[in-house]
Amino acid sequence: MSQGSDLIKLQETDLELDRERKTLKDLPLIAELAKKRASYAKLKSEATRLLADRKDAQIAVDDLDEAERSCHEAITAAQERPIDASDYRAVRDLEEELSLLAKRLDKIAFDRPAALEKLEAAREREDKLAGYIKRFEASIIEDTKAAREQAAGLQASIDELTRRREHLLGRLPQETRAMYERGLARFRGLTVERIEGNVPTVCRTALQPASMDALRHAGDIAECPYCHRIIVLNAEE
Repeated sequence: MSQGSDLIKLQETDLELDRERKTLKDLPLIAELAKKRASYAKLKSEATRLLADRKDAQIAVDDLDEAERSCHEAITAAQERPIDASDYRAVRDLEEELSLLAKRLDKIAFDRPAALEKLEAAREREDKLAGYIKRFEASIIEDTKAAREQAAGLQASIDELTRRREHLLGRLPQETRAMYERGLARFRGLTVERIEGNVPTVCRTALQPASMDALRHAGDIAECPYCHRIIVLNAEE
């Protein structure tokens, strides 16, 4: 197999390898997963906020319960307090104290429905979001599995192309290999060309008669005098 044939196959392999790597990097499902993970982070942040809202609502209800318990204890204590019925001031103070406690109980009873409604609404929002997050997590797991399967197929292809590349590079003389690698970096993959008549297939600059004469005395490959790519003169297997 000629150097020219190996170089052409090597360039084809490198171009395909570059395409496969870009495909893997830009895999739509991976990009979609990145978006979903960003959305998931926002959902978890929202869940934390709703948890705090629900706890605040629960604290408000608990405070009302505690206030109600304290009022009932105060009423019981006041009613059990020994008072001389003939002591007008003591009786009046007791009545005022019980009246004040009754008003507090009325206020607690008035505030309770709104507090309970707020707590129930907070629970519903929290439960609804928790259900949505659970479904969202299942979706991410499925997409991750699918992305891994797609990526695994592409990675297997990349590994095979890499082995082929190493094999072809190993067949080339050191000088030719160095020339190819320099051109690969410079020309972004298109470092090897053929010649059609007196025109190279990549740079498309017609060669002068003197250059053509030099090519006729070259071996399998030569260097384009204009673009300095590798010109394959013999591509026989």
